[in-house]
Amino acid sequence: MSSLKTALSKRFGAHRVSDYPISDEDYIDLLKLELETKFPLTVLMTNGMSNYTMPVNEHYKGKEHNEIYFCLPSYWDLEDPNMRWPLELMQRLAKNVIENKTWYGAGHTIANGNPAMPLSDTVQQEYLLLTDPIALEDYLQPLQLADKTVHFLAIVPVFYDEYERKVYKGYPKWIRRYRSRNYTEIVDEHRQSLHKKRWFF
Repeated sequence: MSSLKTALSKRFGAHRVSDYPISDEDYIDLLKLELETKFPLTVLMTNGMSNYTMPVNEHYKGKEHNEIYFCLPSYWDLEDPNMRWPLELMQRLAKNVIENKTWYGAGHTIANGNPAMPLSDTVQQEYLLLTDPIALEDYLQPLQLADKTVHFLAIVPVFYDEYERKVYKGYPKWIRRYRSRNYTEIVDEHRQSLHKKRWFF
């Protein structure tokens, strides 16, 4: 059992933390967390990305060890081919940061392809934003392991206009507005853009 899985099992209970099955072609191990917040949530998380020490800039000193995660509503069916994209994207993101010897931090945005394409038939966002936990802020506090502190970054699907506004306004201002709408990292197939025009009659 990995040290991360052991620590999460102590925090949430061993019955809530399990290895998620992967194939021989997959790049990194995954964990599945079944959490009870105000309502049930499923968290898919990398298990081992934090073994890589990221070359962060001065602003992110102390956050060299990260695991990334998707937060999914309880109805999400990972056996449905149209709902398996979080698994593929986590593998791709982990491979990118480790093999290219780069780093991730809150505010980083990654396009889904070139040109950017919707994540699936039902999730029309074309970009992925990495952010500190929002809905799981109290649950995924940094975890102290023997040799490092592990931080958690949520992967949030965002629309192109949200990506543009984040670049223009800056991440701190953008994420404050995002949170003020009670938007979180929970994947929501029905979420509209933060900047969608509203019509009043």
